[in-house]
Amino acid sequence: MCIAIIGGGPSGIAAARVFLTFGHEVVVFERGPKLGGVWAVAYPEVRLQNIAEHYRLGDFHWPFVPDLHPTREQVLRYFEAAVAHFGIDLRLSHEVLSLVEEPDGWQVETRAPEGVTRERYDFVVVAAGQYTGARPDLPLTGRERFTGQVITDRDVLDLDVLTGKQIAVVGFGKSAVDMAAFAAARGSTVHHVFREPRWLLPRYFFGVHMSNLLCSRMSSVMIPSWVHPSAPERFLHDRLQPVVKGFWGMIATLVRAQTGLHDFHRDPEVRRRLALLTPSASVSYQMRSALAIAPDEYFQLVIEGRIEPYQGEIAGFGEKSLILADGREIPCELVVLSTGFTSPRFPFLPERYRALLEGNPDGTQLYRHLLHPRIPRIAFAGYNHGFFHVPGVELSMLWLAAHLRGDLILPSLEEMEQRMDEVHRWKQENTLFEPSRSYAISTRFHQYFDVLLGDLGLSPYRKSNPLFEMLAPYSAGDYSGVLEEYEKSRAASTTPRRPLPLST
Repeated sequence: MCIAIIGGGPSGIAAARVFLTFGHEVVVFERGPKLGGVWAVAYPEVRLQNIAEHYRLGDFHWPFVPDLHPTREQVLRYFEAAVAHFGIDLRLSHEVLSLVEEPDGWQVETRAPEGVTRERYDFVVVAAGQYTGARPDLPLTGRERFTGQVITDRDVLDLDVLTGKQIAVVGFGKSAVDMAAFAAARGSTVHHVFREPRWLLPRYFFGVHMSNLLCSRMSSVMIPSWVHPSAPERFLHDRLQPVVKGFWGMIATLVRAQTGLHDFHRDPEVRRRLALLTPSASVSYQMRSALAIAPDEYFQLVIEGRIEPYQGEIAGFGEKSLILADGREIPCELVVLSTGFTSPRFPFLPERYRALLEGNPDGTQLYRHLLHPRIPRIAFAGYNHGFFHVPGVELSMLWLAAHLRGDLILPSLEEMEQRMDEVHRWKQENTLFEPSRSYAISTRFHQYFDVLLGDLGLSPYRKSNPLFEMLAPYSAGDYSGVLEEYEKSRAASTTPRRPLPLST
Protein backbone atom coordinates (compact mmCIF):
# COMPACT_ATOMS: atom_id res chain seq x y z
CA MET A 1 0.00 0.00 0.00
CA CYS A 2 0.97 3.64 -0.37
CA ILE A 3 0.64 5.23 3.07
CA ALA A 4 0.82 8.92 4.03
CA ILE A 5 1.82 9.75 7.59
CA ILE A 6 0.97 13.22 8.89
CA GLY A 7 3.57 14.34 11.42
CA GLY A 8 7.33 13.90 11.60
CA GLY A 9 7.70 13.52 15.34
CA PRO A 10 8.61 10.32 17.22
CA SER A 11 5.16 8.81 16.54
CA GLY A 12 5.31 9.40 12.79
CA ILE A 13 8.85 8.09 12.54
CA ALA A 14 8.03 4.96 14.58
CA ALA A 15 4.96 4.32 12.44
CA ALA A 16 6.94 4.71 9.22
CA ARG A 17 9.59 2.28 10.43
CA VAL A 18 6.94 -0.44 11.07
CA PHE A 19 5.14 0.02 7.75
CA LEU A 20 8.39 -0.07 5.80
CA THR A 21 9.09 -3.47 7.36
CA PHE A 22 5.80 -4.70 5.89
CA GLY A 23 6.81 -3.53 2.41
CA HIS A 24 4.53 -0.52 2.18
CA GLU A 25 5.52 2.68 0.41
CA VAL A 26 5.55 5.38 3.09
CA VAL A 27 5.80 9.17 2.96
CA VAL A 28 5.96 11.26 6.15
CA PHE A 29 4.79 14.88 5.93
CA GLU A 30 6.09 17.31 8.56
CA ARG A 31 4.83 20.89 8.41
CA GLY A 32 7.81 22.28 10.34
CA PRO A 33 11.33 22.80 9.02
CA LYS A 34 12.72 20.14 11.39
CA LEU A 35 11.67 16.67 12.42
CA GLY A 36 10.87 15.90 16.04
CA GLY A 37 7.36 17.20 16.65
CA VAL A 38 7.14 18.91 20.03
CA TRP A 39 10.84 18.27 20.58
CA ALA A 40 11.67 20.58 17.68
CA VAL A 41 9.95 23.52 19.39
CA ALA A 42 10.65 22.68 23.04
CA TYR A 43 12.23 25.18 25.40
CA PRO A 44 15.96 25.08 26.26
CA GLU A 45 17.21 22.56 28.83
CA VAL A 46 14.05 20.46 28.68
CA ARG A 47 14.77 16.80 29.24
CA LEU A 48 12.96 13.56 28.57
CA GLN A 49 11.01 12.47 31.64
CA ASN A 50 11.57 8.82 30.75
CA ILE A 51 15.02 7.35 30.69
CA ALA A 52 16.69 6.84 27.30
CA GLU A 53 16.14 3.08 27.24
CA HIS A 54 12.37 3.64 27.43
CA TYR A 55 12.28 6.03 24.51
CA ARG A 56 13.65 4.29 21.46
CA LEU A 57 12.67 2.01 18.60
CA GLY A 58 12.85 -1.62 19.59
CA ASP A 59 15.51 -2.62 17.07
CA PHE A 60 17.46 0.64 16.85
CA HIS A 61 19.61 1.46 19.84
CA TRP A 62 20.82 4.96 20.60
CA PRO A 63 23.82 5.33 18.25
CA PHE A 64 25.62 7.41 20.87
CA VAL A 65 25.64 7.43 24.66
CA PRO A 66 22.82 9.74 25.80
CA ASP A 67 22.20 11.14 29.26
CA LEU A 68 20.02 9.03 31.52
CA HIS A 69 17.28 11.59 30.82
CA PRO A 70 18.21 12.77 27.31
CA THR A 71 18.19 16.45 26.36
CA ARG A 72 16.10 17.88 23.57
CA GLU A 73 19.15 17.92 21.33
CA GLN A 74 19.91 14.26 22.04
CA VAL A 75 16.32 13.18 21.31
CA LEU A 76 16.37 15.04 17.98
CA ARG A 77 19.75 13.56 17.11
CA TYR A 78 18.44 10.04 17.81
CA PHE A 79 15.42 10.40 15.52
CA GLU A 80 17.50 12.02 12.80
CA ALA A 81 19.74 8.94 12.95
CA ALA A 82 16.69 6.63 12.84
CA VAL A 83 15.31 8.36 9.73
CA ALA A 84 18.66 7.93 7.99
CA HIS A 85 19.12 4.33 9.17
CA PHE A 86 15.71 3.14 7.92
CA GLY A 87 15.66 5.34 4.79
CA ILE A 88 12.40 7.03 5.74
CA ASP A 89 10.99 9.44 3.14
CA LEU A 90 10.45 12.41 5.47
CA ARG A 91 9.38 15.63 3.76
CA LEU A 92 9.99 18.69 5.91
CA SER A 93 8.11 21.99 5.49
CA HIS A 94 5.19 20.07 3.98
CA GLU A 95 1.89 21.07 5.60
CA VAL A 96 -1.08 18.83 4.90
CA LEU A 97 -3.91 21.16 3.92
CA SER A 98 -6.70 18.69 3.22
CA LEU A 99 -7.66 15.08 2.70
CA VAL A 100 -10.21 14.43 -0.04
CA GLU A 101 -11.88 11.06 0.24
CA GLU A 102 -11.96 8.72 -2.74
CA PRO A 103 -13.67 5.31 -3.04
CA ASP A 104 -10.43 3.46 -2.34
CA GLY A 105 -8.12 6.02 -0.76
CA TRP A 106 -7.34 9.69 -0.21
CA GLN A 107 -6.13 12.67 -2.19
CA VAL A 108 -3.62 14.37 0.09
CA GLU A 109 -3.11 18.07 -0.59
CA THR A 110 0.13 19.52 0.80
CA ARG A 111 1.77 22.93 0.74
CA ALA A 112 5.56 23.15 0.53
CA PRO A 113 7.98 25.95 -0.42
CA GLU A 114 7.69 24.72 -4.01
CA GLY A 115 3.90 25.11 -4.02
CA VAL A 116 0.74 23.06 -3.48
CA THR A 117 0.61 19.45 -4.65
CA ARG A 118 -1.96 16.63 -4.57
CA GLU A 119 -1.08 12.96 -4.37
CA ARG A 120 -3.16 9.83 -3.94
CA TYR A 121 -2.62 7.42 -1.04
CA ASP A 122 -4.32 4.17 -0.09
CA PHE A 123 -4.21 4.86 3.63
CA VAL A 124 -3.44 7.76 5.98
CA VAL A 125 -1.95 7.66 9.47
CA VAL A 126 -2.39 10.79 11.58
CA ALA A 127 0.60 11.33 13.86
CA ALA A 128 0.18 15.06 14.37
CA GLY A 129 0.61 14.93 18.14
CA GLN A 130 -1.46 15.78 21.21
CA TYR A 131 0.53 18.79 22.34
CA THR A 132 0.68 20.93 19.21
CA GLY A 133 -2.73 22.58 19.41
CA ALA A 134 -3.91 25.91 20.76
CA ARG A 135 -3.55 27.02 24.37
CA PRO A 136 -6.69 27.10 26.52
CA ASP A 137 -8.29 30.53 26.68
CA LEU A 138 -7.45 32.50 29.82
CA PRO A 139 -9.12 35.70 31.02
CA LEU A 140 -7.15 38.66 29.74
CA THR A 141 -9.18 41.43 31.38
CA GLY A 142 -6.93 44.46 31.69
CA ARG A 143 -4.28 43.01 29.40
CA GLU A 144 -3.96 46.35 27.62
CA ARG A 145 -2.90 48.13 30.81
CA PHE A 146 -0.37 45.50 31.90
CA THR A 147 3.07 47.01 31.35
CA GLY A 148 4.89 43.70 31.52
CA GLN A 149 5.29 40.84 29.07
CA VAL A 150 3.05 37.78 28.60
CA ILE A 151 4.58 34.72 26.93
CA THR A 152 4.14 30.94 26.77
CA ASP A 153 6.85 28.40 27.48
CA ARG A 154 7.09 27.88 23.69
CA ASP A 155 8.24 31.51 23.41
CA VAL A 156 11.20 30.87 25.74
CA LEU A 157 14.07 30.47 23.28
CA ASP A 158 16.75 31.54 25.77
CA LEU A 159 16.49 31.00 29.52
CA ASP A 160 18.07 34.41 30.09
CA VAL A 161 14.57 35.84 29.67
CA LEU A 162 13.83 34.31 33.11
CA THR A 163 16.73 36.04 34.86
CA GLY A 164 16.36 38.65 37.60
CA LYS A 165 12.64 39.44 37.24
CA GLN A 166 9.34 39.30 39.10
CA ILE A 167 7.78 36.32 37.32
CA ALA A 168 4.39 34.64 37.52
CA VAL A 169 4.30 31.10 36.09
CA VAL A 170 0.78 29.82 35.39
CA GLY A 171 0.05 26.08 35.27
CA PHE A 172 1.04 22.86 37.04
CA GLY A 173 2.34 20.56 34.30
CA LYS A 174 5.93 19.68 33.47
CA SER A 175 6.63 22.90 31.56
CA ALA A 176 5.22 25.04 34.39
CA VAL A 177 7.32 23.49 37.15
CA ASP A 178 10.36 23.59 34.85
CA MET A 179 9.83 27.30 34.17
CA ALA A 180 9.40 28.05 37.87
CA ALA A 181 12.57 26.14 38.79
CA PHE A 182 14.58 27.70 35.93
CA ALA A 183 13.51 31.21 36.92
CA ALA A 184 14.21 30.74 40.65
CA ALA A 185 17.65 29.35 39.88
CA ARG A 186 18.34 32.52 37.87
CA GLY A 187 17.61 34.89 40.71
CA SER A 188 14.04 35.78 39.83
CA THR A 189 11.21 36.21 42.32
CA VAL A 190 8.85 33.43 41.26
CA HIS A 191 5.10 33.23 41.88
CA HIS A 192 3.70 29.86 40.83
CA VAL A 193 -0.04 30.12 40.09
CA PHE A 194 -2.32 27.12 39.54
CA ARG A 195 -5.94 26.06 39.93
CA GLU A 196 -5.28 22.66 41.51
CA PRO A 197 -2.03 21.05 42.68
CA ARG A 198 -0.95 17.86 40.95
CA TRP A 199 1.16 14.97 42.12
CA LEU A 200 4.75 15.44 40.97
CA LEU A 201 6.77 12.26 41.15
CA PRO A 202 10.35 12.47 42.40
CA ARG A 203 13.06 11.23 40.07
CA TYR A 204 14.39 9.01 42.86
CA PHE A 205 12.60 7.22 45.68
CA PHE A 206 15.21 7.15 48.44
CA GLY A 207 18.03 6.50 46.02
CA VAL A 208 16.14 4.15 43.69
CA HIS A 209 15.32 5.60 40.28
CA MET A 210 11.65 6.05 39.58
CA SER A 211 11.84 3.86 36.44
CA ASN A 212 12.99 0.85 38.45
CA LEU A 213 9.86 1.05 40.59
CA LEU A 214 7.05 2.19 38.33
CA CYS A 215 8.05 0.23 35.22
CA SER A 216 8.00 -3.25 36.71
CA ARG A 217 4.94 -5.40 36.26
CA MET A 218 4.60 -5.66 40.05
CA SER A 219 3.82 -1.94 40.15
CA SER A 220 1.84 -1.65 36.93
CA VAL A 221 -0.62 -4.41 37.83
CA MET A 222 -1.59 -2.33 40.86
CA ILE A 223 -2.81 0.60 38.80
CA PRO A 224 -6.62 0.71 38.38
CA SER A 225 -7.42 0.42 34.68
CA TRP A 226 -10.29 0.13 32.20
CA VAL A 227 -8.94 -3.31 31.31
CA HIS A 228 -7.17 -6.03 33.30
CA PRO A 229 -6.22 -8.69 30.76
CA SER A 230 -5.14 -11.50 33.10
CA ALA A 231 -7.31 -13.41 35.57
CA PRO A 232 -5.01 -12.74 38.57
CA GLU A 233 -5.04 -9.02 37.80
CA ARG A 234 -8.84 -8.98 37.55
CA PHE A 235 -9.10 -10.86 40.84
CA LEU A 236 -6.79 -8.34 42.50
CA HIS A 237 -8.88 -5.34 41.41
CA ASP A 238 -12.28 -7.01 41.83
CA ARG A 239 -11.76 -8.77 45.16
CA LEU A 240 -8.77 -7.17 46.86
CA GLN A 241 -9.55 -3.47 46.63
CA PRO A 242 -8.12 -2.72 50.12
CA VAL A 243 -4.76 -4.06 48.95
CA VAL A 244 -4.81 -1.79 45.89
CA LYS A 245 -5.83 1.25 47.94
CA GLY A 246 -3.18 0.47 50.51
CA PHE A 247 -0.50 0.25 47.83
CA TRP A 248 -1.32 3.69 46.43
CA GLY A 249 -1.57 5.11 49.93
CA MET A 250 1.96 3.84 50.52
CA ILE A 251 3.13 5.47 47.26
CA ALA A 252 1.60 8.78 48.34
CA THR A 253 3.40 8.54 51.69
CA LEU A 254 6.71 7.84 49.93
CA VAL A 255 6.21 10.78 47.56
CA ARG A 256 5.43 13.12 50.46
CA ALA A 257 8.45 11.94 52.38
CA GLN A 258 10.79 12.21 49.40
CA THR A 259 9.59 15.63 48.20
CA GLY A 260 9.05 17.26 51.58
CA LEU A 261 5.24 17.35 51.35
CA HIS A 262 4.83 16.39 54.99
CA ASP A 263 3.77 18.19 58.16
CA PHE A 264 7.03 17.93 60.07
CA HIS A 265 8.59 21.25 59.04
CA ARG A 266 9.02 23.60 61.99
CA ASP A 267 8.50 26.80 60.07
CA PRO A 268 4.75 27.49 59.71
CA GLU A 269 5.36 29.40 56.45
CA VAL A 270 7.02 26.35 54.95
CA ARG A 271 4.07 24.20 56.02
CA ARG A 272 1.68 26.73 54.49
CA ARG A 273 3.49 26.76 51.15
CA LEU A 274 3.74 22.98 50.97
CA ALA A 275 0.09 22.55 51.95
CA LEU A 276 -0.82 24.47 48.79
CA LEU A 277 1.12 21.91 46.74
CA THR A 278 -0.50 18.85 48.34
CA PRO A 279 -3.16 17.28 46.08
CA SER A 280 -6.45 16.16 47.55
CA ALA A 281 -6.95 13.37 44.98
CA SER A 282 -5.16 10.04 45.10
CA VAL A 283 -1.99 9.36 43.15
CA SER A 284 -3.73 6.77 40.95
CA TYR A 285 -6.55 9.20 40.08
CA GLN A 286 -3.99 11.65 38.76
CA MET A 287 -2.06 9.04 36.75
CA ARG A 288 -2.60 10.92 33.51
CA SER A 289 -0.65 11.32 30.28
CA ALA A 290 0.76 14.66 31.46
CA LEU A 291 1.96 13.28 34.80
CA ALA A 292 5.16 15.19 35.56
CA ILE A 293 8.46 14.25 37.15
CA ALA A 294 9.40 17.05 39.54
CA PRO A 295 12.59 18.99 38.76
CA ASP A 296 15.06 17.87 41.39
CA GLU A 297 15.21 21.31 42.98
CA TYR A 298 11.55 22.39 42.71
CA PHE A 299 10.30 21.44 46.18
CA GLN A 300 13.48 22.66 47.85
CA LEU A 301 13.03 26.03 46.16
CA VAL A 302 9.49 26.18 47.58
CA ILE A 303 10.75 25.23 51.03
CA GLU A 304 13.34 28.01 50.85
CA GLY A 305 10.68 30.52 49.77
CA ARG A 306 12.29 31.16 46.38
CA ILE A 307 9.12 29.88 44.70
CA GLU A 308 5.85 31.14 46.20
CA PRO A 309 2.79 28.99 45.31
CA TYR A 310 -0.67 30.48 44.78
CA GLN A 311 -3.81 28.42 44.28
CA GLY A 312 -6.57 30.29 42.49
CA GLU A 313 -8.24 31.30 39.24
CA ILE A 314 -6.84 34.10 37.10
CA ALA A 315 -9.24 37.03 36.72
CA GLY A 316 -7.08 39.47 34.75
CA PHE A 317 -4.23 41.97 34.88
CA GLY A 318 -3.35 45.09 36.75
CA GLU A 319 -0.77 47.58 35.55
CA LYS A 320 2.06 45.60 37.14
CA SER A 321 0.29 42.54 38.48
CA LEU A 322 -1.69 39.40 37.84
CA ILE A 323 -5.10 39.50 39.54
CA LEU A 324 -6.77 36.37 40.94
CA ALA A 325 -10.50 35.80 41.20
CA ASP A 326 -10.43 36.27 44.99
CA GLY A 327 -8.90 39.73 44.56
CA ARG A 328 -5.29 38.90 45.37
CA GLU A 329 -2.76 40.75 43.24
CA ILE A 330 0.54 39.13 42.35
CA PRO A 331 3.23 41.66 41.41
CA CYS A 332 5.03 40.66 38.23
CA GLU A 333 6.73 42.00 35.14
CA LEU A 334 6.71 38.71 33.20
CA VAL A 335 3.89 36.16 32.98
CA VAL A 336 4.73 32.71 31.59
CA LEU A 337 1.64 30.75 30.55
CA SER A 338 2.28 27.00 30.78
CA THR A 339 -1.33 25.92 30.74
CA GLY A 340 -1.15 22.99 28.33
CA PHE A 341 -3.13 22.60 25.15
CA THR A 342 -6.70 22.14 24.02
CA SER A 343 -7.92 18.81 22.69
CA PRO A 344 -6.32 17.95 19.31
CA ARG A 345 -7.84 19.38 16.16
CA PHE A 346 -7.71 17.90 12.67
CA PRO A 347 -8.25 20.79 10.23
CA PHE A 348 -7.18 18.74 7.20
CA LEU A 349 -9.98 16.17 7.61
CA PRO A 350 -13.41 16.43 5.94
CA GLU A 351 -15.87 18.25 8.17
CA ARG A 352 -18.04 15.19 8.88
CA TYR A 353 -15.03 13.35 10.30
CA ARG A 354 -13.83 16.36 12.26
CA ALA A 355 -17.24 16.42 13.94
CA LEU A 356 -16.67 12.84 15.14
CA LEU A 357 -13.23 13.61 16.56
CA GLU A 358 -13.44 17.14 17.93
CA GLY A 359 -16.72 17.16 19.83
CA ASN A 360 -15.44 16.08 23.26
CA PRO A 361 -13.40 18.36 25.53
CA ASP A 362 -11.17 15.45 26.53
CA GLY A 363 -10.73 14.11 23.00
CA THR A 364 -12.46 11.25 21.23
CA GLN A 365 -11.88 7.71 22.35
CA LEU A 366 -10.55 5.47 19.59
CA TYR A 367 -10.91 1.72 19.26
CA ARG A 368 -7.67 0.23 20.60
CA HIS A 369 -6.57 3.89 20.79
CA LEU A 370 -5.97 3.53 17.04
CA LEU A 371 -9.10 3.70 14.89
CA HIS A 372 -12.43 5.42 14.68
CA PRO A 373 -14.82 2.83 13.22
CA ARG A 374 -16.74 5.45 11.24
CA ILE A 375 -13.68 6.93 9.53
CA PRO A 376 -12.40 4.61 6.78
CA ARG A 377 -8.76 4.15 5.74
CA ILE A 378 -7.41 6.40 8.50
CA ALA A 379 -5.65 5.47 11.73
CA PHE A 380 -3.90 7.40 14.49
CA ALA A 381 -0.35 6.94 15.75
CA GLY A 382 0.70 8.28 19.14
CA TYR A 383 -2.83 8.86 20.40
CA ASN A 384 -2.07 6.12 22.94
CA HIS A 385 0.36 8.30 24.87
CA GLY A 386 1.96 6.68 27.89
CA PHE A 387 5.14 6.01 29.81
CA PHE A 388 6.49 3.78 27.00
CA HIS A 389 5.40 6.02 24.16
CA VAL A 390 7.68 4.88 21.32
CA PRO A 391 7.26 1.11 21.98
CA GLY A 392 3.53 1.77 22.27
CA VAL A 393 3.44 3.33 18.80
CA GLU A 394 5.43 0.43 17.35
CA LEU A 395 3.14 -2.22 18.86
CA SER A 396 0.00 -0.40 17.79
CA MET A 397 1.32 0.03 14.24
CA LEU A 398 2.18 -3.68 14.13
CA TRP A 399 -1.43 -4.34 15.14
CA LEU A 400 -2.62 -2.00 12.39
CA ALA A 401 -0.29 -3.54 9.79
CA ALA A 402 -1.67 -6.98 10.66
CA HIS A 403 -5.18 -5.67 10.10
CA LEU A 404 -4.27 -4.07 6.76
CA ARG A 405 -2.75 -7.35 5.62
CA GLY A 406 -5.94 -9.22 6.49
CA ASP A 407 -4.47 -11.13 9.41
CA LEU A 408 -6.69 -9.37 11.97
CA ILE A 409 -10.42 -8.96 11.34
CA LEU A 410 -12.09 -6.04 13.11
CA PRO A 411 -15.25 -6.56 15.17
CA SER A 412 -18.55 -5.02 14.07
CA LEU A 413 -18.94 -1.27 14.15
CA GLU A 414 -21.37 -1.62 17.05
CA GLU A 415 -18.95 -3.67 19.14
CA MET A 416 -16.07 -1.27 18.50
CA GLU A 417 -18.20 1.69 19.55
CA GLN A 418 -19.31 -0.18 22.67
CA ARG A 419 -15.66 -0.83 23.57
CA MET A 420 -14.79 2.82 22.99
CA ASP A 421 -17.68 3.98 25.18
CA GLU A 422 -16.68 1.66 28.01
CA VAL A 423 -13.12 2.98 28.06
CA HIS A 424 -14.24 6.60 27.78
CA ARG A 425 -16.72 6.27 30.65
CA TRP A 426 -14.11 4.59 32.84
CA LYS A 427 -11.59 7.37 32.21
CA GLN A 428 -14.17 10.06 32.97
CA GLU A 429 -15.06 8.43 36.27
CA ASN A 430 -11.62 7.35 37.43
CA THR A 431 -8.99 9.75 36.07
CA LEU A 432 -8.32 13.45 36.22
CA PHE A 433 -9.60 15.55 33.33
CA GLU A 434 -7.17 16.77 30.71
CA PRO A 435 -7.85 17.74 27.09
CA SER A 436 -6.14 14.60 25.80
CA ARG A 437 -7.50 12.17 28.38
CA SER A 438 -9.18 9.96 25.77
CA TYR A 439 -5.94 9.65 23.83
CA ALA A 440 -3.86 8.45 26.77
CA ILE A 441 -2.92 5.12 28.25
CA SER A 442 -0.52 6.88 30.67
CA THR A 443 0.73 4.37 33.27
CA ARG A 444 -1.52 1.55 32.00
CA PHE A 445 1.06 0.61 29.39
CA HIS A 446 1.31 -3.04 30.45
CA GLN A 447 -2.43 -3.54 30.28
CA TYR A 448 -2.59 -1.88 26.87
CA PHE A 449 0.42 -3.70 25.43
CA ASP A 450 -0.84 -7.03 26.77
CA VAL A 451 -4.14 -6.61 24.91
CA LEU A 452 -2.44 -5.69 21.62
CA LEU A 453 -0.07 -8.64 21.86
CA GLY A 454 -2.94 -10.93 22.80
CA ASP A 455 -4.87 -9.77 19.73
CA LEU A 456 -1.86 -10.79 17.62
CA GLY A 457 -1.47 -14.15 19.33
CA LEU A 458 1.83 -13.19 20.96
CA SER A 459 2.91 -13.58 24.56
CA PRO A 460 2.67 -10.38 26.61
CA TYR A 461 5.28 -11.68 29.04
CA ARG A 462 8.69 -10.55 27.83
CA LYS A 463 11.04 -11.58 30.61
CA SER A 464 13.03 -14.81 30.87
CA ASN A 465 11.40 -16.15 34.04
CA PRO A 466 8.43 -15.39 36.35
CA LEU A 467 10.56 -13.67 39.00
CA PHE A 468 12.08 -11.24 36.50
CA GLU A 469 8.65 -10.79 34.93
CA MET A 470 7.24 -9.40 38.16
CA LEU A 471 10.23 -7.56 39.64
CA ALA A 472 12.53 -6.43 36.82
CA PRO A 473 11.76 -3.06 35.23
CA TYR A 474 10.62 -3.16 31.62
CA SER A 475 12.33 -1.23 28.83
CA ALA A 476 11.93 -0.74 25.08
CA GLY A 477 14.34 -3.59 24.54
CA ASP A 478 11.84 -6.05 25.96
CA TYR A 479 9.69 -5.47 22.89
CA SER A 480 12.47 -5.77 20.33
CA GLY A 481 11.97 -8.71 18.00
CA VAL A 482 8.16 -8.55 18.22
CA LEU A 483 7.85 -8.10 14.46
CA GLU A 484 9.86 -11.26 13.86
CA GLU A 485 7.81 -13.13 16.46
CA TYR A 486 4.66 -12.04 14.70
CA GLU A 487 5.90 -13.28 11.31
CA LYS A 488 6.72 -16.70 12.79
CA SER A 489 3.32 -16.88 14.49
CA ARG A 490 1.60 -15.88 11.25
CA ALA A 491 3.35 -18.63 9.34
CA ALA A 492 1.83 -21.18 11.70
CA SER A 493 -1.69 -19.73 11.48
CA THR A 494 -4.22 -20.76 8.85
CA THR A 495 -7.05 -18.31 9.57
CA PRO A 496 -7.27 -14.60 10.40
CA ARG A 497 -7.45 -13.67 14.06
CA ARG A 498 -10.08 -11.57 15.81
CA PRO A 499 -9.31 -9.09 18.62
CA LEU A 500 -9.83 -10.27 22.17
CA PRO A 501 -13.25 -9.34 23.64
CA LEU A 502 -11.63 -6.67 25.82
CA SER A 503 -12.12 -2.91 25.88
CA THR A 504 -9.05 -0.77 25.26
